[in-house]
Amino acid sequence: MSQKELAALVASRTSRKRTVPSTATSPMSTRSEPKSIIEIHISNDSSSTKRTCRDVEHANVKVDQAQQQEEENLEQLPPLTQEEQQRYNDFRTSGSIFLQDLPCFKLQQAQPAVGSSPIPKCRECRRRNVAPKEGETSAVHDVYCRFYEFRRLQFNEKGELGVVGFPNPYSEPTPEDTAIWQPDGSTAPTSGYMDIQVCRYILLHAGDQFCYLWRQEAEALRLHQNPDGTIAWKKAVKGTREICDVCDTTLFNYHWTCRKCGFGVCLDCFKDRKEGQRLRRVETATQKGCDEYHWLLCTDPSGPQEHALTELMLTQIIAGDALNVLGRLLHEVRSLWQVPQVCGCLLSKQAVEDAQLNELIQDMIKESQLKQHTSFSSLASEQKLHQQQRLEQLHAKKLEFARERGIDYVPGRVWTKETLGKDPITTAFDNFKHINFLRKGLAGLRRFLPPRAMTLAHSTQLAPGVPHEWLCDGKLLRLTDAMHPDNRVLYQEVWKCGQPVMISEVARSLNLDLWHPQAFCRDFGEKPNDLINCLNGNLVPNQPMRHFWEGFQCMGKRLLDANGKPMLLKLKDWPPGDDFAEILPTRFADLMKGLPMPEYTLRTGNLNIASCLPKMFVPPDLGPKMYNAYGSALHPDKGTTNLHLDISDAVNIMVYVGIPQDGDTKPQLAATQKAIALGGCDYITRARCQSPDVLPGALWHIFPARDADKIRDLLNRVTLEKGFRLEPDHDPIHDQNWYLDDKLRARLFKEYGVEGHPIVQCLGDAVFIPAGAPHQVQNLHNCIKVAEDFVSPENITHCYHLTHEFRRLSHSHTNHEDKLQIKNIIYHAIKDCCTILTRALDERIDAEMAKLQAE
Repeated sequence: MSQKELAALVASRTSRKRTVPSTATSPMSTRSEPKSIIEIHISNDSSSTKRTCRDVEHANVKVDQAQQQEEENLEQLPPLTQEEQQRYNDFRTSGSIFLQDLPCFKLQQAQPAVGSSPIPKCRECRRRNVAPKEGETSAVHDVYCRFYEFRRLQFNEKGELGVVGFPNPYSEPTPEDTAIWQPDGSTAPTSGYMDIQVCRYILLHAGDQFCYLWRQEAEALRLHQNPDGTIAWKKAVKGTREICDVCDTTLFNYHWTCRKCGFGVCLDCFKDRKEGQRLRRVETATQKGCDEYHWLLCTDPSGPQEHALTELMLTQIIAGDALNVLGRLLHEVRSLWQVPQVCGCLLSKQAVEDAQLNELIQDMIKESQLKQHTSFSSLASEQKLHQQQRLEQLHAKKLEFARERGIDYVPGRVWTKETLGKDPITTAFDNFKHINFLRKGLAGLRRFLPPRAMTLAHSTQLAPGVPHEWLCDGKLLRLTDAMHPDNRVLYQEVWKCGQPVMISEVARSLNLDLWHPQAFCRDFGEKPNDLINCLNGNLVPNQPMRHFWEGFQCMGKRLLDANGKPMLLKLKDWPPGDDFAEILPTRFADLMKGLPMPEYTLRTGNLNIASCLPKMFVPPDLGPKMYNAYGSALHPDKGTTNLHLDISDAVNIMVYVGIPQDGDTKPQLAATQKAIALGGCDYITRARCQSPDVLPGALWHIFPARDADKIRDLLNRVTLEKGFRLEPDHDPIHDQNWYLDDKLRARLFKEYGVEGHPIVQCLGDAVFIPAGAPHQVQNLHNCIKVAEDFVSPENITHCYHLTHEFRRLSHSHTNHEDKLQIKNIIYHAIKDCCTILTRALDERIDAEMAKLQAE
């Protein structure tokens, strides 16, 4: 790694905002035949990416020199605007206390010219203290100051500006600040429409994780060591994501802040430091700019110094007492609405004694079930909706009859001795009471429901009329009508157990002409992008994308390696980041229209709890993302995507499958069938793939999230058996250096009893991958796949656990940074559900009271 890259790496640790790289490119020359390309070796191995102490020292020396140069050029900074100057003149005249509303470097211009000491600048402004470049109006508009709307300032009698404290979290938030966090009857939920059953379902799966989060936040008060009992309030700033300066995890609420430089550290890192634990291994005692615990040194003008725990200020982001209010409300709402609680806290053991209230809520639950069962999806046809209206009228009469005679009647499509009179949410864990499905992890208890194998006879009773079949010995559900309105019944039965799901015929809802290689070559052929040779993992940088797309259908046009052999390429990170909708607007609209299980996968879906995050927060990058690669069936030990796991749930849709037409296709087709057989696929899958009208696209192996540690153990053992050492701060799954071939999979099953789900994805198939489930992909033929991430309530505990797992990876790791903000998502999902249920109950009570008064 070059010193320039290292300096950028160190600077990025102190920056809260990312810069977008320039998109300007030079024109590329055309070619008429394949040419050999120089490949660049890339690796996730720590030996090539680990920052040594000497490298970091060199990088920090450069940063320190840059800071000195910035401080010498203060006169080049943009002056205060007339409005800013007038505002600060008024503050100077009145002597009133005000919140800092300018970056630190601009405050120096509000000081008197002589006779005053400069106010301490935060470490963010020290990194961003640059003058505008030639031809630019301003170069500092993207600066985020750590003390913006956080530090209270005042001019003294001499006109000198000084710090006089920080905001109080209880007395200073405005009603608008409180409305972001406080559940109340007047604030509209962020998530939009969620009915009673959806809210109860989310509380069932996410409520216990919120209770653990609440208890963890309360622990901060016990950990705090500063004798000054002040708790500061750091207002949430729109478009800014606060992150820990040590582990890069999003700061949710309680954290500790340095009054002098704005250094911020999360609750987990503070606890590690207090207990003497290092987040990552340190090769030497200290590093330039960091102490032995990887904590950045204070940038106080008196000189760099370590941050002492006793001097850091406890800071909260949530306004007032909203967290405690919501925590108590959650347990009250779950008790009222008969949602099982397994968090184990004292509040969860309180029962509702009011019989009339219980009866009223029972009626509301049954009415909600009735409505949900008769209008399960907004995608139903007009004929289906007419049938549902007729069914709703029928159920309404039965419900009224049952009320009058005290019969416990639960609306639904099927009634058996097992289901009659039972609420599926209240009885959700009845089948698992004899099983310990809660496992202690890094971040509290993780819920692992045992795997569920089903037969067609059983599932047909649960959801009659839903076309489906069972693969992998009844553990993999394949739904064959992507738009059937009742798909969710079976989907949730499997999904809550952490098992993948496949939905076919998604292509019927898409315009496949938009997703053809020729269309991409026509629209983006001259745009440069990096490619990866899957045979050796090497990078082929900055190639016109037509070199890649032309090779999809013609072997003769593929790029050649140094030995003159065609490369096995995949397109790296395109479209980049969250630019899919901007670069491919037509395809984005087509994808959003055709996503299966839209209540989960759409950004506004009521079971995609990421939709609950208020607009003022930086939205998590949930895609879509494209995966474009050549087929590798002739290389069974080479995966297109090596074994890894994701922090969120995902759906991956196959939108194109093809074979080059300029060569002999028989070896490719034979290798495909052999790969499917070696992959462990069952008879039904193999029979489907041998059908003449089905072209297999990719072979997946998806392993249960509960078995991730067993897979790690095997890969670590294999590493040691090969004579290599285990690198600290790295992980055999997160590093994505392994593809489990048939021999490794057989060993995994024999020694650990771990068996994955082999899935063959064909054109139009959508594969749903649960969060935390290790998986790998081998393209059998040339494939174009599109993936969309989402956050389901069923897998929220895995997302939470993985956030803690990723924070222990090295800073150079691609998965290190917390981009999901799972704590904020959980908080606002619980807030919305509690608000909706409380409001629904209040409105029903008011209606009943009005009815009684009228009588």
